[in-house]
Amino acid sequence: MNPNIRLILASLLVMGGIACTHTVAPEEQTVSGDDDLLYSTSFESSQDTVGWPKYGEVSFSEDAPSGGGARSIRISGGCIYPHAELDIRGPARDSYVKIECWGKNLAIGGGLSLSRVDEPTGRISVSVTDSSWTYYRSADSLFCPAGGTLRIEMGAGGIVFSAMLVDLVEVRVVR
Repeated sequence: MNPNIRLILASLLVMGGIACTHTVAPEEQTVSGDDDLLYSTSFESSQDTVGWPKYGEVSFSEDAPSGGGARSIRISGGCIYPHAELDIRGPARDSYVKIECWGKNLAIGGGLSLSRVDEPTGRISVSVTDSSWTYYRSADSLFCPAGGTLRIEMGAGGIVFSAMLVDLVEVRVVR
């Protein structure tokens, strides 16, 4: 699906109040001792998908990148976009952030995006295009004010079928 159409559909869902979201509490966020790491998951158990409302097919796969554990998440879906999303608490101080992950294209590709909940049209993204496990990091960074809420969205497919595997999703403060 054309990225512009995805953006329009996502904006309509948000403006129309159709999108159901869940903000992950700080104690639920999986993070290491890295102060720059706002969110991290490897999709090893069903607990790793808690709070991810789903509009498409979201399932586990036994295929994962090196260092990514035993499982990844498979994303695909129809016209209602995004196929999975999650709201997370932003940084404690004004910061710029990036999104990164490992991805594997299973059909015609997909992607992840990161936006501020209060400004959904300004977003950064990565496109999962390679048919082997590849590390992706957003080329651009996104400004998030202190205490803001960020939204991670994933989607693959739409009018035309597609699917992707995603693992080791991280949102980091850029220094």
